[in-house]
Amino acid sequence: MPKQNDHTLKPLAVYFYGREKCASGHSYGPGIRPHYLIHVVLKGKGIFRQNDRDYALSAGDAFLIRPMETTYYEADTLDPWEYMWIGFDGTEVTAILGETYFDKSPVCYTVKDIEWMTGIYEQISRRMREYYTQTDRSALTACGVLLELLGMMGSHPVKSKKDLTQIYLEMAKEYMKNNYSYDIHISDIAVFIGIDRTYLYRIFMDQEQISPKGYLQQLRIRAASNMLRSTEHSVTEIAYSCGFKDASAFCRQFRGLTGMTPSAFRRFSALEEADAVPSGR
Repeated sequence: MPKQNDHTLKPLAVYFYGREKCASGHSYGPGIRPHYLIHVVLKGKGIFRQNDRDYALSAGDAFLIRPMETTYYEADTLDPWEYMWIGFDGTEVTAILGETYFDKSPVCYTVKDIEWMTGIYEQISRRMREYYTQTDRSALTACGVLLELLGMMGSHPVKSKKDLTQIYLEMAKEYMKNNYSYDIHISDIAVFIGIDRTYLYRIFMDQEQISPKGYLQQLRIRAASNMLRSTEHSVTEIAYSCGFKDASAFCRQFRGLTGMTPSAFRRFSALEEADAVPSGR
């Protein structure tokens, strides 16, 4: 019977962190690990081998070793890699990894700007290193950093430039959907995705025939329309709830897209609903 403090009984537990600048041709394996072990390449190149298949990796890429799997990895002879690694396990690891690219493959190739990605990974490495220097550290902090790292490794395989463009578009839409009620700007969305604002504009114009700003405005107006139909909140409350700075700006934009004021839209929607209800006998 395992002890109650056994890490594997926890949803997620981080065992250790490390970082190494490998020598030319440095290798490990073939060998197995009793837990999950993720390596993130910060600089240089190398290969990761699993099930007799070699994966060439470079800065910004990552590979995952699962418990009891035989693996081998080796640094490049001319440009040996430097990587960080995190060992972990837990009852929810399978579900967590199911939200990442590792659900389909043992490696995760970066889909964003390499310098930007490695910069983020360097920050994560620094935070893990600082965590292990603290005497009063909380295990939740390490789990949070690991989840942030895995969150950078989305579940979308990239096969072509077209696929990558679609991923950026979906990421932008998802960001807007989750944050339209806040005072967000298009530059915030571009930074979140890791691409240039001008590139984001081109993607929307090519794929949606509308600018990112226009798409965000339509999203907010749709949300406001639903609130006008289904709630009794004031126009001002709805304006702030949908990301508008004030009621007058909301009314102006709402009328520009729908042809009527928010109050008139609410009255019209109420009449439509009343007409749709069959009269009793």
